[in-house]
Amino acid sequence: MNKNVSLKNRIFDIKKKLRIRFATPMYKMPLEYRIKKDMEVFERTYGYKFDLYNAKSFTEKIHAYKLLYSNPVMGTIVDKYEFKNYIKKKIGGGDEKTTKGDFCAKTYGIYENLAELKRAWESLPKEFVLKSTISSDGKNIIFVKDKETTDFKAICKEVKKWFNPRNTLLNSFSLAYYNQKPRVLAEEWLHIMNDNGNLRDYKFFCFDGMVKFVYTTSRTFADFDYPRTFFDLNWNKINASLGSHPTAETAEKPKHLEEMIEISKKLSKGFPFVRMDFYDSEEMPMLGEMTFYPTGGFMPIEPHEFDVELGELMHIPPDMMLH
Repeated sequence: MNKNVSLKNRIFDIKKKLRIRFATPMYKMPLEYRIKKDMEVFERTYGYKFDLYNAKSFTEKIHAYKLLYSNPVMGTIVDKYEFKNYIKKKIGGGDEKTTKGDFCAKTYGIYENLAELKRAWESLPKEFVLKSTISSDGKNIIFVKDKETTDFKAICKEVKKWFNPRNTLLNSFSLAYYNQKPRVLAEEWLHIMNDNGNLRDYKFFCFDGMVKFVYTTSRTFADFDYPRTFFDLNWNKINASLGSHPTAETAEKPKHLEEMIEISKKLSKGFPFVRMDFYDSEEMPMLGEMTFYPTGGFMPIEPHEFDVELGELMHIPPDMMLH
């Protein structure tokens, strides 16, 4: 290869990395800019434009919700550590059913920076999970199976990236994350797997205290082409799909379905929309998170009539929208 060409390529790569590293995260950009960029991506994805202040379908309203709906409580809930405190205040009672941290995995530690994690490392149990407090979709998460045989230097190298706002949902279009600080959470490894070694979770779509339906998945964190199968609350399959994900012929009904529904009703009250994400253990349902902006509104719900039907259930108060 020509040396001049090789040098130009290296300089280009270095400049690209510097742009990525030092570019302004989305949460620091003006609202007008965020709206413009999100609408550009929406048009490329769906092939049409819409009025953000007059959204109709559920998919459209998720974009209005994440860009414009301002509710400070949601900022607490999207943080994976503060979320547990919120759950405890709302439904925790200290009885025998809440011994695992009020329907959540037990917390071992919360760290503001890498130095704090390094100092706490020896005090952590043999196995645990590390995760960013403001990431989602299986990103920024590490399962530590055996602390003694784990490559600690490799973990530090990876976790260090999680404290950079550009590598978290601070660099998204989602308003609820913008006042949060990147931290790292160490928590209990629940081992809630099915016979195939996959994690099965149950995601309930809720509209201000009304639970509409649930979809279930069976997956590993490395697999993103997994089935997502929709059911009504009587566990009848719904003819619907999400993005390009396939649906399964059937799926295991959770042991604690009714309890999941009741918890979802309580915790979703007061929010135009929230998806309640559960795992099902032998003892009780376990809450993974409350999701306000599933897929960021960039994964179409089919058929379109179902998307519109869900949109009619989602009412965003105009006085709580940014202008």
